[in-house]
Amino acid sequence: MRRWRALAMVPIAAMLVTGSALAQETTPEAVDTENPRLVAPEECVAEPRAYEDIAAILDIEGEGVPAPALTQITPPLGEVADPETAISIKEAARHVLACFNAGDIPRAAGLMTENGVQRAYWGLTIDEENRELARTRIAATPEPRAEEVLVRLITVTDVSTLPDGRVAAFVVLNEPLLPPAGPETLLFIFSNQDGQWLVDDWIDFSIVPPDFGVESTPTS
Repeated sequence: MRRWRALAMVPIAAMLVTGSALAQETTPEAVDTENPRLVAPEECVAEPRAYEDIAAILDIEGEGVPAPALTQITPPLGEVADPETAISIKEAARHVLACFNAGDIPRAAGLMTENGVQRAYWGLTIDEENRELARTRIAATPEPRAEEVLVRLITVTDVSTLPDGRVAAFVVLNEPLLPPAGPETLLFIFSNQDGQWLVDDWIDFSIVPPDFGVESTPTS
């Protein structure tokens, strides 16, 4: 028997669940800018989504939301994106990871479509205890991760334009807080809204997810 892992972006969920345990316990020092894999929290400068907008998308004042339907991907993904688009996608991926590292939920949500927000945070709406945690964390002052537990960005590669106009890219990163150790690969999918590439969905090929108990499907 084997179990397929849930397709969820767990760095965000982990940060919400553990809160200040991932934050700096002392005065933060500047991140080593000589290492491009270290995505500094200070790089998170997106326009934040309003609390009311996030709360409505996640229905955290109500019953919460189910996991979004999984994106179906059929190879080949699409056509190779032009260089300008590829550069924009790489910048967008780095920017959203910076906001994960910053623990800044409103700014991270500002870099996502509504579907992206639900993909990231639906697991924190599964019951009233989690919805209360989400309400508190969204409204709180962001707590950046300590440098030793920052998500590292290794590369963004194979940027492709999908038939529906969205753009996909493989994002290879290192999430030090969650198994397995070492590089992990996700397929990010971006949608262009008003000239800005926003994270619309992702498929996780390697990260072990939190046990929300609904997406993993046992197979023989």
